[in-house]
Amino acid sequence: MQKVLKNLILSVLFFGTLSACGETTIEKVPVIETRTVQVQRPAPIVPSVDQLRLRNVEWLVVTPENVDEIFQNVNSDEMVLFALTSNGYEALALNLSDLRANIQQQQQIIALYRESYEKP
Repeated sequence: MQKVLKNLILSVLFFGTLSACGETTIEKVPVIETRTVQVQRPAPIVPSVDQLRLRNVEWLVVTPENVDEIFQNVNSDEMVLFALTSNGYEALALNLSDLRANIQQQQQIIALYRESYEKP
């Protein structure tokens, strides 16, 4: 008897659910409209570069003609000599020139990035 009662209750629930679904009206789903909007990228926060303040460097050119004069005028406790050949000096000058050109190229690249991201 309980089995029959259980089946009857399940049947009523099942058909009641089906009939409830049939009675509701299906509303039209609104069409979703998609639009593409261009958004400006925020400008990158780029810190400004510190101003380069180079210190003065005193250069003494020591040649065979003035070596005695240089050694007499400079305190022996302060004397340190750095020597370059003419080819070494040329290489040093060319390296500094290449470094300057590389820095200028980097500055141009940074300027292009700033122009592309900052607001007009």
